[in-house]
Amino acid sequence: MKSFACVLSLLTTTALIATAAFAGSLKFTHLEANNATADDMAVAGAIAAEFSHSLIAEGKMKLENPSAINTYYGYANDGPLSPAPGDVQSKDHQVEATKTEPDKNTYLVLEGQKGPDGAYDYGSHFLFQGHENGVHKDGKPQGYLTRINLDADEAHRVTLMADKDTSGNTLPFMDGSAWNPFAKRLMLTGEEGDEGGLWQATAEFPSTVDDLRGVAGIGSYEGVQSDMDGNLWLIEDAGGKKGETSQHARQPNSLVFRLVPADKADLKKGGKLEVLQVMGAD
Repeated sequence: MKSFACVLSLLTTTALIATAAFAGSLKFTHLEANNATADDMAVAGAIAAEFSHSLIAEGKMKLENPSAINTYYGYANDGPLSPAPGDVQSKDHQVEATKTEPDKNTYLVLEGQKGPDGAYDYGSHFLFQGHENGVHKDGKPQGYLTRINLDADEAHRVTLMADKDTSGNTLPFMDGSAWNPFAKRLMLTGEEGDEGGLWQATAEFPSTVDDLRGVAGIGSYEGVQSDMDGNLWLIEDAGGKKGETSQHARQPNSLVFRLVPADKADLKKGGKLEVLQVMGAD
């Protein structure tokens, strides 16, 4: 991977990239106030004067290689992209397609990447995202992994990298992602309770996705990060029961895990899963 200078932000089904050209030391204009808010309307995020916004992908942008269920970057193929006037939602009728909500960004600079169009040059700057929402079919979530090709034209901008794992199972809804430089794989997490866990995916098209729940266990994993020793840190995001005094508060119900792999270059070889315990003084 090469070094890069960019700030990435994701707004529901729209991906924005804020970039700046740097000369010498990094100096940014300080923002005195937080982003403004206004009732019943969206307000653009505030950025330093040295940056500028550029629209890269939005929910209605079609995938260059759509599946029957996942056709767009940010919408499933189960309804129109906007409700018709007077249309009413019901159990068997979607007034609007389900938003698939691409989640955490993992930005990689890679050479020689391919895609569905064998004659096209996809460039070298990419944004990988799992999608944390979508539709269910036969009781199973229909998750998918996409790649935004920052150097590509719109027809090749967003690529469906995978929607099944190596066992042929559909992918879960995915929340966290990070690059593991030791295994040379994307780490993907799902927080869907007993359907949650850890997956790994190659960065090449089409992506090969391995289910690592036999190694990392089943949990509501939200965040994932590798450390300098090749261990993986997994952060849960599972809400507990509501409090008895404050009905809007949840009881703590999430843990911090560390996966110590037997072989940091091949997580499929197993390892040891540890949980963080905080000891209080008597």
